[in-house]
Amino acid sequence: MRFLLLTFTLFLSLITAQDAPSKIYWNSLATAVNVGVPLADDESLRGGRVQIQVSFDQGKTFSDLGNPSIIEKGDIDDLKDVSISSDLFESMAGFKEGGEARFVAKIWDKAGNNMLGEVSDSILTIDETIPLIDLLEVLSSNNLNSNLANSTDSITFTLKTSEPIESPLFVINGDDYPAVGDGNTWMTVYPAEDADDGDIAFEVEFYDLAKNPGKVTTVTSNGSVITKDGTIPELDNIQLFTSNKYDSLLAVKGDTVFLTFKASEPIRDLNIILNLNQAIFIPKDSISFSYYHVFTELDTEGVISIALEFNDMAGNAGELVDETTNDIEITYDMTPPSSFKVETVESISGGIRKQSKKSSAELDENVDEPTLFGIPELYLMIISGVIGLFCLLVWASWFKIFSKAGQAGWKVFIPFFNIFVFTKVVQKPVWWIAFYLIIPIGYIMAALQISKLFGKKLVFSIGLIFLPFVFYPILAFGKSAVGELQLESEPKKKTKTKKKTKKK
Repeated sequence: MRFLLLTFTLFLSLITAQDAPSKIYWNSLATAVNVGVPLADDESLRGGRVQIQVSFDQGKTFSDLGNPSIIEKGDIDDLKDVSISSDLFESMAGFKEGGEARFVAKIWDKAGNNMLGEVSDSILTIDETIPLIDLLEVLSSNNLNSNLANSTDSITFTLKTSEPIESPLFVINGDDYPAVGDGNTWMTVYPAEDADDGDIAFEVEFYDLAKNPGKVTTVTSNGSVITKDGTIPELDNIQLFTSNKYDSLLAVKGDTVFLTFKASEPIRDLNIILNLNQAIFIPKDSISFSYYHVFTELDTEGVISIALEFNDMAGNAGELVDETTNDIEITYDMTPPSSFKVETVESISGGIRKQSKKSSAELDENVDEPTLFGIPELYLMIISGVIGLFCLLVWASWFKIFSKAGQAGWKVFIPFFNIFVFTKVVQKPVWWIAFYLIIPIGYIMAALQISKLFGKKLVFSIGLIFLPFVFYPILAFGKSAVGELQLESEPKKKTKTKKKTKKK
């Protein structure tokens, strides 16, 4: 495809090409004027001079262009090149845009004899104007969207400039493409099959006839972009189900069959057939679709057929789909069960009491058990009883602990006062009550301090924190005693013994 387009472009270029007269230009890139003066094979010219003169009024008057150039030995019987810098040439009177410069040379031999030559046939045209783009348009041949292209499309680039230019160069996706045209209007054709999916990148390089370079451009005049889309669209998650309340894979007359699916990209031109009927569209979004059909007596019984035809936005045709993603099939059934007649009728007798008990049992099975937050009330009662038992056990343990610490056990049942008493038991300031009121910090501190009071180790303290209903009873009803009280009781016993000895 690319070869055919290039051949066609070159052919058009040859047909439209015209023989343009050869012109010499002074452009914006020029740095000097080079004038070639032929010298005869005459030794008398050696050491002589050459003076270049220029005219900007069609040869009516000539002015010296720079200083004379000395004729060297090597210039004899040859073409002497005389170079004039751009600064000097552009400073001459009469130099202007669009002007024409004609040149003549005057030669002196070494003795001073001179000869004015004829005016050169070559005319230097002054053109320093940079060519501009008036229009750069890019269009796709895609008949659905001129900004999209699939692999069968071609993309036409059209360039119009402010002045005649030489054949521009289009670099499209990194490849060079020639242009055809003449003067201000040029074009080239790019086969979309050469491009990868995505935006078509390009740049245009061009020069006017004076070789002034135009600004390289990479965008169109209106900012439009051609996007290549050669990817075939696909459907996914194709689901089929019915409104039948007994089985979503079966349908009877009046039921609705639903078809849902997702596309890999926005698609168009959908043709959805359900059981040989045109399905009805339910609008969703650009890639999620839902269709349905209501079964009537005109539908054919059996497994229903599906057919999904679609194209993407660039015209790429998707593969015909005739099955669901998980191979589910819907069966349309209008045939009722075969006709029949009841054959046997029996009356079963039994004991009245048994029957009544059986009926009451059956009734009990149908009665919903009362629940709270989804938990049967019987379970809640059992849990509440266990928790209450644990609480009583812990309170009884504290009663005994207060007694072992030298305090009345009943004080543990008075709120806030019991905390005040506890600070005395563990020998802490009264303001520590504020710590004990902070949950769970106060709970943990109390467990650690009461464990320390009874001389227990860290492991026992952890048991008091996490299993209070086990370790507090061990502490209260076991043989554990307050360490400080034991130390105070021993000296008192010794004192009493001494007193008794004295009395004897």
